[in-house]
Amino acid sequence: MSLKRKIVSAAVAASLALTAAVSLSGCADVSKALTVDGEVIPAGVYILYSGYAQSDARQQLTEEQPDLDTTAEGFDYYDQTVEGVAFGDYVKQKTIDLCKRHIAVNRLFDELDIELEEGEEDTMSDNANAQWDFDVSDWNSTFTYLDGCSTMGDYYESIGVSKSSFMSVMTTSYRSGIIFRYYYGKGGIEEVPQSDINEYLAENYSLTRYFGISLNDSDGNLIESKTELAVLEKQAEDYAAELNDGGSFAAVYKEYQDSQSEDSEESETEDSEEEELPEDSSYDRVINVESTSPSEEFVKALFEQKIGTADVFKADTYYYVVQRLDITENEEYTEDYNDTVLEALKGDQMNSVFEEKYAGYSVTESSGVPDYVSQQSENAMRALSTISNIQYYASMFSSY
Repeated sequence: MSLKRKIVSAAVAASLALTAAVSLSGCADVSKALTVDGEVIPAGVYILYSGYAQSDARQQLTEEQPDLDTTAEGFDYYDQTVEGVAFGDYVKQKTIDLCKRHIAVNRLFDELDIELEEGEEDTMSDNANAQWDFDVSDWNSTFTYLDGCSTMGDYYESIGVSKSSFMSVMTTSYRSGIIFRYYYGKGGIEEVPQSDINEYLAENYSLTRYFGISLNDSDGNLIESKTELAVLEKQAEDYAAELNDGGSFAAVYKEYQDSQSEDSEESETEDSEEEELPEDSSYDRVINVESTSPSEEFVKALFEQKIGTADVFKADTYYYVVQRLDITENEEYTEDYNDTVLEALKGDQMNSVFEEKYAGYSVTESSGVPDYVSQQSENAMRALSTISNIQYYASMFSSY
């Protein structure tokens, strides 16, 4: 599975009616949804995977129809098609495939007889329990579907997912990562050379320090005077030259900030002690080649810049002073992005291993169970994204 198509939790979708969210309240896992190759898939496990499938279907729909307005009045995902099939049918088949993968992962994990590092099982359990017990009581008004829930576990149970089902899915996900590293990580049976990882990193990520010199005047209007623009460009080029001569980024940036202060000369006179500057590394930014921040124009110019240099380019309404560093020489970042790069390089191959394993699995759908795809997949998708969305909103609020 490519990095772009990697199944991840989606952003919070438009709220469903609360009655839909609690239609299975109090009856979590009372039935089996499927039998896969002789092994039972409880309803709660099926519902969770339907959430991942719903997210995947929406992402795929967006890629197929980038101009589709999903916020339009009366829009219904289930009126759409994905990869040529009805949206609901796509979600259902994806859910079944994920349930089959669930069995395949656990069987392969046992077959490989992988020895976990000391404390690794406890770490997995602690992380899953922390998600289940995550306090959402202060977020009921922001995320209205959480109304009446004190913890994420309360919400999961309200949509038919018991703690045992949740722990089962989280354990399988954890084991999947261990198997992946067993194959492709350091010391793995098909270890990816560090040179391949570094090559991908260098091509797709840039370790960058930059600041912009605005081309707008004090009234916010774009400067049109060629003379004034030339002065700003020369200022930016001088800063870049200082960096190329080995100057400190923090010092250069401080020099620019002082130049923007109306009282800079007075401040320099009054300050008897030299100001302590932050570490240059505090300005580090890692930018992906597909990023659109701070803008597509900026990112395009950045990746055309030679690694190990400081340069100036005009993008948007700024002259940017940009120092592009070699990310492969920074151990912190090579470690931080190691798993992400391995996923990009070997995700498809790992997925093929699981697909080959479950290709012959038989599937028997239980009769008389609810249509979990239409009733609960959106709620499950929402549940899987709630914690990350709360953390995102909390970080926004804390910045004000």
